[in-house]
Amino acid sequence: MQIFKKEKAVVELVFQHIDKAAECVRVTIESVRAYVAGNNHDSKSTVRQVNALESEADELLREIRDLLYSGAYLPQIRGDIYRLMSTVDDVGNKAENCFDTFHFEAPDIPEEFNIEIEAVLDLTAECLASFEKGLKAYFGPKDKIEKVRKHSKRVSETESRIDEIEREMTTRIFKSKMEKGDKLHLRRSLGKITRISDAIEDAADQLQWVSVKSVL
Repeated sequence: MQIFKKEKAVVELVFQHIDKAAECVRVTIESVRAYVAGNNHDSKSTVRQVNALESEADELLREIRDLLYSGAYLPQIRGDIYRLMSTVDDVGNKAENCFDTFHFEAPDIPEEFNIEIEAVLDLTAECLASFEKGLKAYFGPKDKIEKVRKHSKRVSETESRIDEIEREMTTRIFKSKMEKGDKLHLRRSLGKITRISDAIEDAADQLQWVSVKSVL
């Protein structure tokens, strides 16, 4: 009975953790979207919000770890669940890093690249939403493997579309008339955005592994 109580507590913390990481991504997306549109309005409170969300996610990850290794779930899957939540934590880390890049470095973004960046931001949000559904399905009551597989496939497909846009935009950046330093800065800043979806895909891969292993 005590084991089940601990497992329930882990699930509650997992949902809190993904909510924090997801909110960090969403705030970052909206911040970058505003920056690209020339309406950068980040305030000190927004910076504190992003930092606080990531710090809170880190604390929740520690609580999850402590519960897992105090006896929640079977021993053969505890490490996998912790690694899964570590990859979720990395999603928040990548979002915070992206936010900091645009807030503090202020890259020069010619208007001709706005459409591509907007598309990447939209797809990143889609990627995140699919992963959230998959993660919550895994900790749900039934049909978890099929649901996880469906949502993880969606993550992979969306991330592939982001990769295509990134490659095309990279080519356009280096063919543009921008100064070389500005080209490199813009390419690096684009990479900060796309690393968020890379991290989401890594988390989805780990989620699939955990979902299969849990029924073996």
